[in-house]
This record gives sequence, structure tokens and C-alpha cells, in this order.
Amino acid sequence: MKPSDSRQGHRKIFTWIVLGCIVLAVGYTSWVILRANAGAEHALVQAQRTPPSIARPTDLEAIENQPHLVYLRQEEAPYGQVNLVELDSAFPQSLQTELLCDRIHYAAGNGICLRYDPSVSDSLAPPRVWVTLFGSDFKPRHQFTVDGVFSRARVSPDGKYAVFTVFVTGHSYNDPNMSTATILLDTTTGASLGNLEEFETWKDGRLYQAPKFNFWGVTFAQDSNRFYATLRNGDTTYLVQGDVTTHRLTVLRENVECPSLSPDGTRIAFKKRAASIVHRWQLTVLDLATMKETPLAEKDGIDDQVEWLDNNHILYQKADYDPPKWVSVFVVPADGSGKPEIFLPNATSPVVVR
Repeated sequence: MKPSDSRQGHRKIFTWIVLGCIVLAVGYTSWVILRANAGAEHALVQAQRTPPSIARPTDLEAIENQPHLVYLRQEEAPYGQVNLVELDSAFPQSLQTELLCDRIHYAAGNGICLRYDPSVSDSLAPPRVWVTLFGSDFKPRHQFTVDGVFSRARVSPDGKYAVFTVFVTGHSYNDPNMSTATILLDTTTGASLGNLEEFETWKDGRLYQAPKFNFWGVTFAQDSNRFYATLRNGDTTYLVQGDVTTHRLTVLRENVECPSLSPDGTRIAFKKRAASIVHRWQLTVLDLATMKETPLAEKDGIDDQVEWLDNNHILYQKADYDPPKWVSVFVVPADGSGKPEIFLPNATSPVVVR
């Protein structure tokens, strides 16, 4: 064999060894990244399996200084315990407060909690709901009761306003005879700023009036003065845009219920009544600039006002039939792709705080 042939053979062997090492390195790096991403996706699921710590003031302050999720823990009695859990953490810390709610929302250090009055035990007596406004310490500031069945609750991004909806009559949005009351509150004083039925409603440039309007599902824009809500007149539902200062509502579009505005303010996630199926809603996203609708990958009928995890994902609660869980928070992409996955088991009423 010539010396030159030997050197060329060695070079080929060396080249293949180097290429092999590069392939192994890239493969290992990809595996590490995928494993880390998988770990992040399941971090909250794992956190829920660990009993949360009782919230001390210092721990509460620490978790509130970073992105976190406020939710109601439903794993064991007392059900509806308000918990906080870190987001964007490989090993999220979970804290438990003393507050009990059936529906909650929270923003900028102010929250609203709806809970059935347990003292109403007579089946013939009308149900009653405690409405509690609380601060960053998760302790009540203002409390009062209203008759009815609790439904939706929201707080404006700056924490200035809170709003809640109760069924005055009926128990479901499927009930043609149901009646709602949606009340706007000042979180500082606890004072009522009015029922949405007292606002002026405009449609196609004209004052829109009817004997019976029902409103629910308020979601606030970043300026907190502008908001969106659902209006129902007869059998038709509408998306309306509202103005807190002027007490004015403007009809934008039909067949939009329980709107939830995206963090960037460009889209609304909502439940749309499916024409082919009675009493079923399809989770859908509406682009406010183009009015284009995108059905989401969740195929079950969802009766909920969803929460945006970020600009690309939606959180919502639904029945989870995998024992022993009975209801969980799910996540689905906001562009119609992917599939629903459990985000937080044994939980309801998720609120993202960033």
C-alpha cells in the first residue's frame, strides 16, 4: 500500500469519527431540550400532587412578584380553597390561602370571590351568593350578599373595577326563561357602579331597546374603561363593546358568548353555539381586526368563560373523567391546532397573573 493511500484512509476514518460525535452531540442536546420542555409542560401537574404550603406573608409576596396562577383547588374538602402556583418554573411552588370561593378572578392586587351562602340550607329558599372583594393578602375587604346563582366574575387589568354575574332566575344559559344581573363594582370602596341593564345599548347606529336584556361574561381591555360582554335579546346573543365612563354599549356581532380578550388585545376567545347540536358550545377565537373566526381543537361542549395563558394558549375548566379527578383545568392552542391537554388537575377558575 502506498503511504498516500494509508493517509487518505486514516483521514476518512477520522472524518467519520468526527461526524459520529457531532451526530451524538446534536442528538443528546435535542433529547435534553425535549426532556426539559416536557418537564416544564408537566410541572404544574406534578405541583398539584404535592400538598400546597400554607401561605405566609413573605411566601405570598415572593410568589406574587413573578408570573403565577391563582386557582381553586378541588381535590379534597374544603373544596374551592384559593391556591397560587408559580408559572415558568421547573419546580413550581404552590401556596394555599384561607379564602374559599366557587368562582374567582384577580388582577393588580385586587380580587373578587363568589361563593354560595352555606347558611341557606332550606331547599325552598332562594339561593344566595356571598360577593367578596379582597386584596393581595387574600383577605376580605368588602363583603355583601345577593340572591341568585353565581356565574361569571372578572377584575380589570389595573384592579380598579370588578364585575360579577348571577342568575336571578334559572340556572343555565340554556334556559330560555333565565334572567341575569351583571353588576360593576369599584374595588376600592366596594360600591356598585351599576347594572349593565342600566347602560345605553346601541346597534347599527341607533338606540337599541327591548323589554328584556340579559348581560354576562364581561372581559376588560388593558385601559380598563373599555370592555366586552354578552348581550342576549330573545333567542339571539351578541358581542357588545362597553364604556365604563359613558355607560354605553355598542353591538358588534351575533353569536358570541362569554368573551375573553387576549393579552395583546387583538382577539377574543368565546363559546359559540353550534347550530347543528342543541345546547352545545364550540370554543372559538375571533380576530377583532378581520372578524375571522377560528374553531379550537376542543371538541367537547364547554360552558365557561376561558382564561388566556398567554397570547397563544387558552385555559378552561371541564369535567375530567380520569379517576379520581372530577374537574380539571385544560389548555389548548389558540390557533386551532394541537389537542386539549390537562394543565392543572383537580382545579377550577384559573387566573393568570403576569
